[in-house]
Amino acid sequence: MHPKPKHVLIIGLATGAWAQVIANDPDVEEITAVEINPGFLPLIRKYPEVESLLRNPKVHIVIDDGRRWLVGHPDRRFDFILMNTTFNWRANATNLLSTEFMGLLREHLNPGGIAYYNTTWSGDVLATGAAAFPYALRINSFLAVSDSPITLDKNRWRTALSDYRIDGRPVFDLANPLQRARLEEVLHLADELDVPNGDLESRASLQSRLKGARLITDDNMGTEWR
Repeated sequence: MHPKPKHVLIIGLATGAWAQVIANDPDVEEITAVEINPGFLPLIRKYPEVESLLRNPKVHIVIDDGRRWLVGHPDRRFDFILMNTTFNWRANATNLLSTEFMGLLREHLNPGGIAYYNTTWSGDVLATGAAAFPYALRINSFLAVSDSPITLDKNRWRTALSDYRIDGRPVFDLANPLQRARLEEVLHLADELDVPNGDLESRASLQSRLKGARLITDDNMGTEWR
């Protein structure tokens, strides 16, 4: 979605799978990963798929609450902010889903920056993000939001995935017919904008489909009470 995401913020490192993928993007120069639970770090060390993350000079891990860190670092700006957010109905989830938090994310985005987070299929969460930003794109259960147009560029995506390596190993072995077919299957997602029951949905479709949704605020605490 972003052509050159040099500076990335990840709120919620967990066991590092998302961070490992992003850290191996050749365009990414720096990742700040904010994780509230220090217990994940010894877990990352146990898994060879992700343990190199802890030695990657591009990755800076901070143990803190994500929202508190954003408030405490008002001058930091990012090209891409990622949150594999927990279930919308869990206690304190509002802190990462509310209209007020969307405004906080906006303050930390560079021009053309994108925030991308897991809505866990909540209509209220989707509607809140789509209302808070002029541009939004649902990809499966995730929502991308921005102050600039969001384009899922299929050609750019093909080039990136064809060349992508994690710890030097190709993600797709294009000499393997099964993996070539899988690559085409993945890329087909870009052709499915606003297909009924599809994985790719525009802001206009979201707002039409979710007219009755309640926007989440810090005061109403969204879906935590339902």
